[in-house]
Amino acid sequence: MARHGIPARIAVAALLLVGGARVATSAPGEIHAIVEMNEHCLIGGSQNQKWVFADRFQKSLKSPATFARYTLKGPAGEVTLSRNTESECHDAWTEKATPDSPAGIAIQSPSWNVMPRLPEAIDAGDPAAVQAVGDFLKQEGIQNPDVKITQAYRVDLDGDGKKEDVIVANRYARGLRELSGVANETSAGDYTLVLVRKNIGEKVQNIVLAKAVWLKANEGPLPRANHLSAIADLNGDGAMELVFYDAYHEGSGSVVIEIKGSKATTVLDCSCEH
Repeated sequence: MARHGIPARIAVAALLLVGGARVATSAPGEIHAIVEMNEHCLIGGSQNQKWVFADRFQKSLKSPATFARYTLKGPAGEVTLSRNTESECHDAWTEKATPDSPAGIAIQSPSWNVMPRLPEAIDAGDPAAVQAVGDFLKQEGIQNPDVKITQAYRVDLDGDGKKEDVIVANRYARGLRELSGVANETSAGDYTLVLVRKNIGEKVQNIVLAKAVWLKANEGPLPRANHLSAIADLNGDGAMELVFYDAYHEGSGSVVIEIKGSKATTVLDCSCEH
């Protein structure tokens, strides 16, 4: 089946809370295509520091093509990607890779430093991170939250000298079978959560990028987990964007999110029902 944009995904799962106007660019210059490497989707591109939607250039993108790969640990060399004509998702690309090839993102011909500041991993048991997630979940109605941080990183996203914390937490007591084709059951106290903790003025503010909380079993959106794919400057403006991948039992998707001040905006996205 064809991929669908982020509004359809929100209607199905009610997870991603960021938004903003989708404004494409027609400025001249090279388009730097971007592929999210968990889903291998052509998520879009950038041109003259502006975002370009994949449907503007995907048909003219040569295949195979060489991309520079970046992971949460930094640059990871080059990768050759080819259009997957057999995929049910029209913007899927594949690589010649081994099962342990790193995920992350791939960008074509970047002329700037894609990772000007390297993310620092935060331990999943870090007391400050655990308390931040626990306090947030209590506000959402979970009285005794079981804090399960799956990813956490500290990085200066906008180059202002102040570091932000990016925290991903997923808790599914009965497990989560992503892309299994089998519907999942939820338990009271389950959740998926993505927070950016940012110093704004003299206070640390939570910027919520994704959230779903189950106060009762099996009441709410389709369960899916969120995964951080990359933190990188994808358009050459000096600020670093966040790339996320998520999946549920019959679909998956990826988003690129930029943060300006306390506002988070989804600037590129792709998704597919399998």
